Amino acid sequence: APPPGVARMPAHPEFVVVGQGLAGTALAWALVRRGRSTLVVDRGYGGSSRVAAGLVTSVTGKRLARSWRWEELYPFAARFYASVEADTGAPFFHPLPALRLFAGEAERDALTRKWAAELSGLVWPVPGVHTGWFRAPLGGFELAAARLDVPHYLGASRAHFRSIDSYHEAELDPRRVEFGPTGVRLPELGVEAGTLVLCRGFDAAEDPWFDGVRFRPAKGETLTVRVPGLAEERVVHGRDVWLAPLGGGRFRAGATYSWHQFDSHPTGQGRAEIEAKLRALLRLPFEVEGHDAAVRRIVEGHAPALGRHPAFPRLAYFNGLGSKGALLAPFFADQLAAHLCGEGEIEPAVDVNRFLVPPPPAGG
Repeated sequence: APPPGVARMPAHPEFVVVGQGLAGTALAWALVRRGRSTLVVDRGYGGSSRVAAGLVTSVTGKRLARSWRWEELYPFAARFYASVEADTGAPFFHPLPALRLFAGEAERDALTRKWAAELSGLVWPVPGVHTGWFRAPLGGFELAAARLDVPHYLGASRAHFRSIDSYHEAELDPRRVEFGPTGVRLPELGVEAGTLVLCRGFDAAEDPWFDGVRFRPAKGETLTVRVPGLAEERVVHGRDVWLAPLGGGRFRAGATYSWHQFDSHPTGQGRAEIEAKLRALLRLPFEVEGHDAAVRRIVEGHAPALGRHPAFPRLAYFNGLGSKGALLAPFFADQLAAHLCGEGEIEPAVDVNRFLVPPPPAGG
C-alpha cells in the first residue's frame, strides 16, 4: 500500500492518458464519466496549456470570420466546463462578451457588410469606447465570447483526479512502451493499460509512433501586467494584441508568434513587441509583472488530430488544438472517448490516420 497521503496508482487501468493539458484533461473527464478506469500521467511542469490565455471567441481573424463550427462547439464546451465546475466546486469558466476595437476603416466596413448575415447573433454595437483607457478613434463592437481560467481549471481537475486515484506525476518516455497480448505495458511505472493515449503537446516531437503527423509549431509569449485605473472586465482585442482581465487591476496580454525558435524561454524581443502593442492600445501606464512563453502544436490544416494508430490500435492520440484549445478540447475529447469505448467513429477531418495511412492509388 502507498504511504499515507500518497494516491494509490492502479496497476491495470483501461486507459492511461499521458499529458494533463487541455487535451488530456478533457479526455480524462470524458473517460471517467463513462465509468472507465483511467490513469492520467503528467510530468507536472511546463506545457503550452499552462500558459494559455483560454480565450473563446465567436469571431476571429482580420477578416472577421465566424469561428469554425461555433454553434456546435461552444454550447458543448459551456456545458462541459459547467459540469466540471459543479464536480470540483471551482469557478473557472467565464462567459462574457469581449470587446474588439476596430483596427482600421477596412475592418469597420467588413463588419458593416457581415453584421446582418454571416455574423448575425454574434456581434453587438457598443455605445462608445472609454477614451480615457483606449486609443480607439473608430470605436469597436462586442462579440459573443468566454474565457477559461486555464491554470485554475487544470489544477482543479488534477486535484479531482488525485482524489479518485487517477493521477500520477512522472516523466514518461513513449519510446519505451511494450506491447502485450492484452495491452500496453509501461515499464517505467509498472503499469499495464488496455490503451495508451498520448496527449503530449509539443513534446510529441519525441514520439516515434505518430511522427507522421505534420505540425507547424509556433512559439508564443505573453505578459502579465498591472494597469492602474483600468476597470475593464471584458477581454479586449486591439490591433494585433489582446488584454484579458485577471482581477485586481492585473491582465494577461499577448501574444507573439515565432515560427523559428521552439523553446519555452521568454525573450527580450517578445516582451518589447507586446509592450509596444500595449502602448499603442492603452492611454494608461502599465507595469510588467510576469513574462511567459510556450510552443503551440498547430496541426497542418488547423484541425486537431485524434484517433487510434492504424498498426498499433492500443495506442491513441489527441493533439494539435492550437490557440483554440479551450473551445475545441471538450467536443473532440468526447468524440475520442466515445470511439475508444466502442461508441462511435472519428470524423475524417480530424482523424489522425489522415497523416498515417497512405491514400489509395488513383483509380483504386
